[in-house]
This record gives sequence, structure tokens and C-alpha cells, in this order.
Amino acid sequence: MWSEWQRWLTQAQQVAGDFFAPLSAAHPLVILPLNAAAFWIGLQLYRRSGSPLLHPVIGASLLVFATLWLLGVNFEGYQRGSGLLYLLLGPAIVALAIPLKQNLAMVRRAGWPLMLGLLVGAILAPLVAVLIAVLLGGSRAVLIALTTKSVTTPVALALAQELHGIQSLAAGVVAFTGVIGAVFGPSILRRLNVTDERVLGFSLGINAHAIGTARALEISALCGAFSALAMGLCGALTALLLPLIVTF
Repeated sequence: MWSEWQRWLTQAQQVAGDFFAPLSAAHPLVILPLNAAAFWIGLQLYRRSGSPLLHPVIGASLLVFATLWLLGVNFEGYQRGSGLLYLLLGPAIVALAIPLKQNLAMVRRAGWPLMLGLLVGAILAPLVAVLIAVLLGGSRAVLIALTTKSVTTPVALALAQELHGIQSLAAGVVAFTGVIGAVFGPSILRRLNVTDERVLGFSLGINAHAIGTARALEISALCGAFSALAMGLCGALTALLLPLIVTF
């Protein structure tokens, strides 16, 4: 616990140092308003259209990408400029425990089936992607990035750094996975006659992590609770087992 607190303080110091650095295109005073404005625009488009293809994460990401390309800011610069947002990711993920606590009794009743589904999903989700990449001749960096595809961005970045992978590639894979799962996951499951919101939420949490959980919360608090549970457990399981598997 103390080491985690020290790490958080170190990150806060780094964010403060970046904030007071000389103003540039990658400065927090440029990047943070860009993120906020892009998300607001993406949210307005999503509400007006109602189409999952215009989910705020998709629209905002495209706007941010286009702006960064025009400004000539690379991923490392953007990551430094977004340090405050990265710092807030942890508390935001923890806040997802609120709907989980509100539906804890229902979660307990579905305990063992959930654990079995988690184990199968957490293994198969990255394994299928990695096997396809191996057959297509993917490099080690690509394989490492794909192994982190079903966890949240903070966990994926930490794992990529620990495994000597490319953090920008891991972040891109995680974002792409989350967007695809959030956009197409609910409709695919409904076509398969999966109407139980517990199953829907758990599937979104395993396969689309935080973005899928945000989509699940739009469906219902119950769906969001099971998605948050799956996201947290899948992230913890992956963080524990992945370094051992890759080392082996």
C-alpha cells in the first residue's frame, strides 16, 4: 500500500513538472483542453445521431488524432501532456465499484459461473489475437501489445513497460479493442439471443474493459456492475499471469 502511495506521489510530481514547463504543442494547457473539447464534441454528435458508430470515444479520438497530427505531437508528448488525466484514471476505475456494491447480492448468487466465464474469457480473448498475429508473422512487440488488449489502459501501459513492449502500440490496441467491443458487442449478443444483462455486462467487461463498461452503464446499473466486476478481475488476472507466461 505504501509503495502504491509513493508511486502515485511520484506521478503527481511528474505531472506538476510538466504543467509548469515552457508552453508547447504538447503542454498540458494545450492537451487537456483539447481532450475536453474533443470529448464534448464527440458526445454531442453521439447524442444527436444515436448511432453506436459515433460513440464519444470514437469521435473524440479521431478529433484528437487529427489535431495532434496537425500539431506534430507524438504519443510520448501527448502522454506527458495528458498526465493529469492518466493520474485520474485510477480513481475513476475505483469509482466503478459503486454500481458493483449496489448489486453485490446478485453478483454473489452468480459467483462460480462468473469465475468460470472470467477464466475462459481472460485466456481466450488475448490468445486468439496472439495466435492470429503469430500466423501472420507478427513481431514480438506486436504480440506483447496484443496480450494486453483486454485490460484497461493503465494496466496495459504498465504491462507493456514491464515486458519491454511499445506503450503507444499497447494503448492503441486497447483503445481499438474497447471501441469495437462497445460498438458491436451489445448488438452481436442480442442477435445471439443473449438478453440477460448480467451476461451482457460481464462479456463487455472482459472483452472491452473500461470503454465497454461505460457502454454497459448506458444500458443499466446492473449491466454496468457486472461489467466493472469483469474488467477489474480480468485486469488483475492478466497482470498476475501475463509476465509469467511471457517469461516462460
